[in-house]
This record gives sequence, structure tokens and C-alpha cells, in this order.
Amino acid sequence: MMMHPCIVQIRDANGEVLERSVRLARKFVTEIDRIKNGIDIYFEDVREARKFISTLKRLSRFDVKFSTKFAGLRRGRVRVLFVYCLRFKG
Repeated sequence: MMMHPCIVQIRDANGEVLERSVRLARKFVTEIDRIKNGIDIYFEDVREARKFISTLKRLSRFDVKFSTKFAGLRRGRVRVLFVYCLRFKG
């Protein structure tokens, strides 16, 4: 079974929501980068990212945008990086 890497970008969130998101993301054993206007959370598989998003959705309201990026080839098959951008509502 092929795993697809994924990035969840959290933007426009207040400090409390960001800290809650980081604590929740650590349960999925991921890499977390803090940037100027939010955080980027890296998942090894998109299924884990979707579980994270659905859990976070129960706690906060946000808009979700989805996109993909070309991530190279592996064994002749195209690898895709999934990107979810979560924009929190004030």
C-alpha cells in the first residue's frame, strides 16, 4: 500500500487554537513548523491528516482548501503531495 505525504497548513488562528492544534498533531507523530502567520504540520500519510482535520473540526470552525503538488516519481509512479489549508474564522 502506497503512502501519500500531506501538509496541513493552519492559518489565521489565535494562540489557543494553535496550541490545541499542536497538541493534537503530536498524537499523530508529525513534524511541525511554526511560520509567521500559522503552522505547517507534515504527515507521512494523507489518511492521518484527514483524521487530524476531522478531529480538529469538532473543536473549531474553519474553511478548508485542498490542493496537490507534484512530489516526484517512485518506482515509475507519480507521487503527489496533498496540501490542506485550514483558515480559522474569528
